Amino acid sequence: MYELFILSKLLHRPMHGYLIQTILNSAIGPFRRVSWGTLYPLMKRLEQKGLIVAVDTSEDDPRGKKRYRTTEAGRSRFLELMNRSGDYDADYGDLFRIKLGCFGHVSDEDRRMILEDYRAYQSQIMVHTESMTLRVTQASELPAQEQRFALLGLDHKQKLAEQEILWVDSLLTKPELPAPTATRPKKGRSKLQR
Repeated sequence: MYELFILSKLLHRPMHGYLIQTILNSAIGPFRRVSWGTLYPLMKRLEQKGLIVAVDTSEDDPRGKKRYRTTEAGRSRFLELMNRSGDYDADYGDLFRIKLGCFGHVSDEDRRMILEDYRAYQSQIMVHTESMTLRVTQASELPAQEQRFALLGLDHKQKLAEQEILWVDSLLTKPELPAPTATRPKKGRSKLQR
């Protein structure tokens, strides 16, 4: 996931590690953060593999930090990562959001494939949730209150997956993927900002 993010951002323009970390943390936040101990070794590996290259030091940074850009080999790796499907794990939702942010670098056909893969992921969640709902409903050894709230949690998960599938389907039915409508944050601070 982080490799894809770095390669995609460096396709736009050269950047130094601090800026990449800032943008990445904004993309995956607010409760998750990538550390220097994760980011810099990854960037070093990408450089050693020839996927990114240092181009110069940043003129706007008096400390002389190196700026990097994606190479042609990095562009190929980026496309490979964008088109990879089926790695469904706990990070898949974040990976999908990163892929959405990279849609400007891939074809409409690739975008549709990525959306269909995400739909398949959500469909698997639906199948699992339905299976678990049946198991919990049939589990006579569960106390009634525990069963009730387990079913509530499963219902929540199913409703979220249903909405995700409806959203993806709305995009897939259009001949050209639309740009999202921007929403402005409400004035004042949310509970998360307090």
